[in-house]
Amino acid sequence: MSSAFHRLLDAANARIEHGNNERAAGADDKARAIYDEAVRRGRGGPRQLAEELGVSEKTISQAIARARNAPSTSGRTLPPDTLERLLAAERETLPPLAALQWEALAWLVRGTIIDVLWIEQPGEILAQEVEDAELDEMVEPALLAEACRSFSRGQALAVIDACQCGNVAALPVKE
Repeated sequence: MSSAFHRLLDAANARIEHGNNERAAGADDKARAIYDEAVRRGRGGPRQLAEELGVSEKTISQAIARARNAPSTSGRTLPPDTLERLLAAERETLPPLAALQWEALAWLVRGTIIDVLWIEQPGEILAQEVEDAELDEMVEPALLAEACRSFSRGQALAVIDACQCGNVAALPVKE
């Protein structure tokens, strides 16, 4: 089997793991919300919540148990959507590129394994990917690589995120 095939499988498995981690964190958040509301309501709160939410008291009891055993978030001070808001803010500061160039970057990113090595110099590594790819001249690969090198770390990570999520429409396009 080819190394490209293994890289694609590794990337897919990494996305699945990320999704599973997010799902578990969301379930923990939901359990904490149920627990906090049950405590706020006091005696009979779990029963009231079960009726209000249309679930069994056992489901509420399981959520409360999960909340008690869930990892603490007390060390976190940032809102849960901080990363999404940060990436959106970084996208707003990006220089506009031609739609064809954003699409080329998206194509490259989706076929590339993005790992922790990208954190240090994501713009530079993205530029190298552009230079190594056999892109159509209409994309203007040299200018695209230059643009990637000019991205700040946050901008480059915002571009990579938009490309991975299929959200290329959120990137600024030259008129």
